[in-house]
Amino acid sequence: MKQIKITGRTLIKIAFLSISAFLIFGIGIHFLGFRVAIQFSPEMTKEMGGVITRTEMDEIEAHYRENLLALQKQIPLIESKIGELKNLKDQFSELSTPITTKK
Repeated sequence: MKQIKITGRTLIKIAFLSISAFLIFGIGIHFLGFRVAIQFSPEMTKEMGGVITRTEMDEIEAHYRENLLALQKQIPLIESKIGELKNLKDQFSELSTPITTKK
């Protein structure tokens, strides 16, 4: 009868081999499942993998471009408000500064 010595090193080897086997098995199942999903149900693949078509991508980009143009049109208005606030801040700092320190 053969005896197997259970040492720390043996346990680490067994754990490493088990983790590797499960990891490889999981990766295999994932890719096999993804291929089967592509063949039998492309809609499910789009939901699972976040895959979008070129037309959907173009629509999303057009929507983002519209949003960007709307934001760019607001920039001058925001800059003028910032300038007004800066002027108000300067006026208030002038008012709050005592005359003796204004030299």
